[in-house]
Amino acid sequence: MNMLNIATQGVKTAQSLLDNEALNISQMSNSAYTRREVRVASRADGTVQAQDVVRVAGLEQRRQLWRAVSGAGEWEAQKPHLAALLTQLGGTDVASDPLGLRELVGALDHEAQTLGSDVHADGVFAALGRVAERTNAMFSALGRLRETVNAVRAGEAEKVNRLTTALADLNRLHRLAPDEAGRLAIEDQRDQTLGELATFLDVDVRADTSGAYHVLTQGGHPLVLGNRAAQLDVRAEGGYSVVAGASRVDVPVGTLGGRLGGLDRFLTGALDSRIADMTDVARTLVDQLNRAHADVASGDFSDTPLLKLATGPDGLPQMQRMAQTAQHLALDADSANGNGKTLHRLKAALSGPVPLSGRVGTTLVEAMSALAAETGRRTSEIDASTASAGAVLVSARGQFQKQAGVDETESGGALMAYMKLYRANARVASVANELFDATLAMV
Repeated sequence: MNMLNIATQGVKTAQSLLDNEALNISQMSNSAYTRREVRVASRADGTVQAQDVVRVAGLEQRRQLWRAVSGAGEWEAQKPHLAALLTQLGGTDVASDPLGLRELVGALDHEAQTLGSDVHADGVFAALGRVAERTNAMFSALGRLRETVNAVRAGEAEKVNRLTTALADLNRLHRLAPDEAGRLAIEDQRDQTLGELATFLDVDVRADTSGAYHVLTQGGHPLVLGNRAAQLDVRAEGGYSVVAGASRVDVPVGTLGGRLGGLDRFLTGALDSRIADMTDVARTLVDQLNRAHADVASGDFSDTPLLKLATGPDGLPQMQRMAQTAQHLALDADSANGNGKTLHRLKAALSGPVPLSGRVGTTLVEAMSALAAETGRRTSEIDASTASAGAVLVSARGQFQKQAGVDETESGGALMAYMKLYRANARVASVANELFDATLAMV
């Protein structure tokens, strides 16, 4: 009888192993599926029993994959916007002149070579107007880029909110699942949703004793607690807010990771920084030329300014040429010895070093080239970081696939082994049954 009992339990266990491996093979093309294995335990009577079915990859292996996904997303999100910023600043061509400053210097040089009092200000007047137009166009383009980035941030945050709501629903369904197979299927869906969420931010996932997942940002701000989901709001100046009911908590800039963190870093670390640099250049340009035109080295002056810098409706600077005609430039003043003193002062204001934040001994033209060069270097760094993070992600996915994926050769071999085990136990059960029948017949 004991032999028959052992064989019967062996058949049942082999059947469970066969059913599980058949399921693994049938789900081979399903990217959301995680390979299952049957846990087998020995019993006191010498038999074995299939206890339960578990997924082979645990939460820690998934955390490593999600971290790699977030890292790749953070760098990838910045690339197109940095390229657009670099284009607006004149690109990597050192001869580029996005504000027309070199053109203005050339016009001044041309008039400085005239003889006697024969100074023609028309070219300088036109070049000065183009500087104002190009400066305003630059600020408008940077403002539009900022609007674009904020629109992208808002769209990505909305995707995050849909995913966190879905995760809360999956937590609820996991608790209500009627059987183990249903719970495992929901866990697969939940992990796939978390993989999508990890693209947008670096998630900290914790499981409780009921099997529910709690999702937090790396800074500890809760996004999903059981079957309740918070909402992520975008702040236009940078950063985000986590909103749950009447509670609103601000998330510091650059702490989310993923695509949202990358967009945030670009907005506050690159774009806003360049807008501030451009404002510094424009303000210094206006001040230097106004003082040179009025021949006032320091302090206030009451003359009509040559240029004026005001704040536009979008909050960004706008430059205006205040001189109405070329004659108002007064370039021929005191020009008996070849050209006017005003002409010399204007040329010196553009060609000499000027006080700019964070830059010593640089001219306005050099400052514009430096802004483009710094952005170009940042673009190269982002490209390198993107490639590195991409390689890490490929490696992490490969490692995870080895653990969680279904290998056709391995599963096929296991299926054959379990079939042999089933047949062997079935044969033992058959022999034991025959012996039992023969014993009964003898009695």
